[in-house]
Amino acid sequence: MRPAILPGGDAAAQNPVPAAAGFLSQLETLPDLTHAPFNFPARYLSSVELVRKNVRAFPTTSVGRLFDTVAALLGFTRTISFEGQAAIWLEQRARTASNIDSYPFPFTDNELDFRPLLQAVLEDRSHGRDAAQIARAFQRSVAEGLRNAALYLCTAHGADTLVLSGGVFQNELLLEDIQSMLATEPIRILTNHHVPPNDGGISLGQAALAAFRHFDTNRQNTGHAHA
Repeated sequence: MRPAILPGGDAAAQNPVPAAAGFLSQLETLPDLTHAPFNFPARYLSSVELVRKNVRAFPTTSVGRLFDTVAALLGFTRTISFEGQAAIWLEQRARTASNIDSYPFPFTDNELDFRPLLQAVLEDRSHGRDAAQIARAFQRSVAEGLRNAALYLCTAHGADTLVLSGGVFQNELLLEDIQSMLATEPIRILTNHHVPPNDGGISLGQAALAAFRHFDTNRQNTGHAHA
């Protein structure tokens, strides 16, 4: 995904508003987000200052923070009380809507560009569209963007297997959308079952890499000894 700015670094994961400040800073025009229907708190303005001055502002390509941004635009502007709360709230809102439209989330120059997507969300929210419908269109947009990226990359690299993992794929609605969109494509899709797709699975991957390195080192040492 196109890199965004995350004011406050990892601390921004505790509140969707700083994440929104970082992502939205790349849009050319913005309404006053401290007024209705957005009603962002004062923390938004301080986060914008961090981005503007490039102080404690770090690059991110986290799709989770993109979900946080849209959740903030749709009304979830409070501090979260558990990991992924804003994204879960957004998914729950999306499940109450039946629309199947989507916003542009183009895959160009090997990256997904979130700017047209967020601009469309802003416009619909400003014009009073139902928040649940916006949430559903956003979810489908992410699924379509990932579908398009996967098809391009599989063709470019001659791959026929797609692994859907990472914390964002705890979102069952997103997973359902992508699987449906790729159902007629000759691509095998792998998803997590015994190992969690979020950070809970990182330690297993780290252990596997350490094991591979250990075995490679032993094999090289054994080879030298025999030589």
